[in-house]
Amino acid sequence: MCEDCLAGYTRCVHVTADATDAYRQAMRLCALMEHRGEEAELLTHLESVDEVRRMAAALPNSRFVHRPYPDARPPCGAGGCEPDVPVMDDHELEAHLPLEMSARFAPGTAEDRVIAALGDNGNPVFLVWPGRWPDRPEHGLHGFRHDAVQVAFRGDHSDPALPSGRHAVHVQVSKESGHRGVEYLAAQAGVHP
Repeated sequence: MCEDCLAGYTRCVHVTADATDAYRQAMRLCALMEHRGEEAELLTHLESVDEVRRMAAALPNSRFVHRPYPDARPPCGAGGCEPDVPVMDDHELEAHLPLEMSARFAPGTAEDRVIAALGDNGNPVFLVWPGRWPDRPEHGLHGFRHDAVQVAFRGDHSDPALPSGRHAVHVQVSKESGHRGVEYLAAQAGVHP
């Protein structure tokens, strides 16, 4: 892991069973950013044809990568491949599962479609909105180039990579900001950790 990444501190500030509520709380936090990134990012790991179809329809220009399980006979070579999901039939697609999915898009343009495509089960789906918090040293907040708001849809708040029936909103701040900076942001957004 890079030195810059180690300089960050991530904390869960909101957990809910309602995906729309998680998104709404994330947007309240993003509104506090001094500078917002021009792109949001989605990352997930898909294991069913139905889930791939739903997510591909939500974000048509997504990147899908097949990385075979260890000791599996991959349909496209040992190093993995990028299958052309829209042109594959379900049988061909199933042979390429699991798939890693990633997408970048302008904030506010695709989140509703992503939430509608989530379904009831599956691996966590991460949406990340990068930016920079304002410097508020009197409140323990120091802007950092890796500041962000993240929602782990269907992700556990203690370990967002673990599937759960809840959705967890996290903020990324500098280590210098730490817990005090997170509490300040949560209070400003009306979110309570």
